[in-house]
Amino acid sequence: MAPRLTAQTWPSPEVETMYNDARNYMSNGNLAQAIAIFQQAIQIAPGQLVLHRELGRAYYLMGNYDEAKKILEPVISSGDADEQSYQAMAACLSLSGDRKKAKAMLQKGIERYPHSGLLYHDMGKIYEDDNETVYALETWLDGIQADPAYHVNYYEAARTYMNTDKTVWAIIYGEIFVNIERQTPRADETKQMLYDAYKKLYTDIASGEDIPRYKGKNKNTKTATAGFEDAVRSTYLKLAPVVSDGITAESLAMLRARFSIDWSYQYAAQFPFSLFTYYDVLLRSGYFDIYNEWLFGKAEGPALFDSWNTFHAGDMPKFDTWAAAHAM
Repeated sequence: MAPRLTAQTWPSPEVETMYNDARNYMSNGNLAQAIAIFQQAIQIAPGQLVLHRELGRAYYLMGNYDEAKKILEPVISSGDADEQSYQAMAACLSLSGDRKKAKAMLQKGIERYPHSGLLYHDMGKIYEDDNETVYALETWLDGIQADPAYHVNYYEAARTYMNTDKTVWAIIYGEIFVNIERQTPRADETKQMLYDAYKKLYTDIASGEDIPRYKGKNKNTKTATAGFEDAVRSTYLKLAPVVSDGITAESLAMLRARFSIDWSYQYAAQFPFSLFTYYDVLLRSGYFDIYNEWLFGKAEGPALFDSWNTFHAGDMPKFDTWAAAHAM
């Protein structure tokens, strides 16, 4: 993710050219050359904070954490550091074994940039590495709330929920993620997780683990409409017969079409939610079945997915074009 830079004033065109050249070398993985050019530029314009910041990041990417810390410390202290500077400094501290200071650095960055999904993400990763899964998940959820456009937190939340009894959230966050990061190996991994999550959801239902227990006539008893999660789960629970013959891409398309109709009728006004609104758009546009094949076809089986594309030649490229113009 590129740094969020403000308009930069350069002391000379030469320094600007050197900066751009060094950035290009960084992007291409030639870190040694990037470092050399940043150092030369700093000799010419030592007061340009951006040069020190990018030099520190280059050392971090190279794995020279001690040198990166030495370069980044005055950048952080200046009060002009961007999100990536805090991220790089925290990573250097963590990889040097000082995880407590790494968390403190990320917290300092979040205080400076309270809407930085990037910094929330890295804080969550440190918690996860320390086997503090609850704190990790809470941090990623905070990141989603603070910066909904930073999609990686959806991925982290989805895979974490997959290992809990809250499978509904794995489905929701996973699907949001693949609608933002669409054509990557991680997106394919998440589609497989979504397919498995539906299997898990209905395995729990079949085993009785997801059946509400009788609690008497307590006025404080939580009802199916008491919360968004309960509403989603109860709607899927009622639709279990749709997938009684097994989970397939085709049966999931039918299930989710029924879900969309039932949700619109019962809960949409109470719990407006962009993902479910997108279902309505897909249904009205005639792309819902293709969308579900895009989500689950390859996860069900590559051969079946190839066969579907053979019999529906041109449908998937047409959907890709439509989806690019109709983001969720």
